[in-house]
Amino acid sequence: MRVELDHARGGQPLYVQLALAIEAYIAREKLEPGTLLPSETVLAGENRLSRATVIKAFDTLVDKGVVTRRQGRGTFVNARPMERQLPDLTGFSEHVYGLGLAPGSTLLSFETISGSEVDRPASAFDDETTHRGQDLVRIERLRTVGRETVGIQRALIPADIAESIELTEHAASASGYSLYESMRQGGVYLTSGEESLRAINADAHDAELLGVDEGVALIEIVRASRDADGRLIEVVRARYLGTQYLYHITFAPQSHGGNLEENSRAGHRSGGGLAAASDRLLGRDD
Repeated sequence: MRVELDHARGGQPLYVQLALAIEAYIAREKLEPGTLLPSETVLAGENRLSRATVIKAFDTLVDKGVVTRRQGRGTFVNARPMERQLPDLTGFSEHVYGLGLAPGSTLLSFETISGSEVDRPASAFDDETTHRGQDLVRIERLRTVGRETVGIQRALIPADIAESIELTEHAASASGYSLYESMRQGGVYLTSGEESLRAINADAHDAELLGVDEGVALIEIVRASRDADGRLIEVVRARYLGTQYLYHITFAPQSHGGNLEENSRAGHRSGGGLAAASDRLLGRDD
């Protein structure tokens, strides 16, 4: 892959020029997510650059979310970040379809947890007086966009809701299965929810599932959703690769009067305790 670079003194750093050239090449050739790019050694040799310069260019593109590195395998084109508007009460599949992309999943585990089970995972369901102790269905899925793995979702749903929407291990194992679509078809409608976000680093288990190095940046999203009667219907903890997920927030005042702080309060925007909010929604880590 030969690119035109300006080696004159005083110009843009060579690694910046190379990063921009690679990004333009990906766009111009319409390279699919998952496409393997030339190695650092090849790019260095073809463009009269040091390997360190090529590595720095790739580092720049990794930081921008344009490419991803896989140890021992090479550098690959990323899917464009999936921008999500807040508030946005949609499921993963609906959101990804809305971006013109193809969602998919691989079922990792499916189990029914008894309401009396001693080792039952802590969650917001334990705070529900009316439904405390109910049986829950827990599903864990690896989520993909096209051929790229982007995250892990772990969901808890009341067993009676799972039965009413015909959520079985066989149904959940389908690559195109959408939990929210199944709910709608089963007459279960989510009308409100709480969601918290925080940055975490991938532990060894999640890193292995995602095919990345331990410690890679992840965005953890915890959501508790309710129906029109206020019943808690699902609690989801999702962990997405930081390069693959982008949350977009637009601030707008409620009125022309007042200051920003007052308008923020009027818009029910809260800040600060994301970790605490996450613990409140789902409890301690699995």
